[in-house]
Amino acid sequence: MKGTEDRLEFPDGQGKVYPGRHQVADAVLFRGGEAIPVVVKKIRVDWRQRLARKTKAERSFETALALLARGIRTPEPLLVREIGNESWFVVRRLERSEQIRIWFLHRDDPGNPAPGLPFAFEEVVAALGRLARALHDGGVFYRDFSDGNVLVSSDPGGPSLWLVDLDRAQVGAHPIGWWRRLRDLSRPGLNSPRDRKLLLEDYFAPGPVPWGAHGAVSFLRARLRVWNALKRILRPWRS
Repeated sequence: MKGTEDRLEFPDGQGKVYPGRHQVADAVLFRGGEAIPVVVKKIRVDWRQRLARKTKAERSFETALALLARGIRTPEPLLVREIGNESWFVVRRLERSEQIRIWFLHRDDPGNPAPGLPFAFEEVVAALGRLARALHDGGVFYRDFSDGNVLVSSDPGGPSLWLVDLDRAQVGAHPIGWWRRLRDLSRPGLNSPRDRKLLLEDYFAPGPVPWGAHGAVSFLRARLRVWNALKRILRPWRS
């Protein structure tokens, strides 16, 4: 990238491209003599971002710093750039990680490929419950706490969870309220009542699950599934 101290290079002109609404690709960031493996998320800057005077990439960068300050894992934010009508958010690439959805899909249908990391479903859900509690007690309403936005990597002590796709999160100075907690907890793709119960038990540990929490999360989960199905129908007409 000309005229800057930092320089991005995409292997073969593009690099590995990840599926999703925005273009996300592997690259190498050259900074101070170091070649850093990175992931670049390119986000179209629309009129709403112009009106807010802050791009989604800038919000992602600020949220990443806020999460790290709270001890919550997210790939290290390295760079924000605005190129034409796109904002680019650049983070250090995790060398070995998998989306948490792989455990959920294999749980629902053992015919789906098993995760490549050696963790049981229950271990991963327990880690997800602890992560959600740390987020909410730390004042973070994630708003998009879905399977594609939680990555799992391996630590000697067990699974480590990392959050990505940060631009919708809201960060405050105080623990978030009850309803927002339940909304986040309804987002992971745990479709059976027993698995949602397991997540709530891990979230509220060492205390009991409050009365009504399981029913509320199940209702919100059902509503979300209907909305996601509707969006898939409407997608050809969406910009």
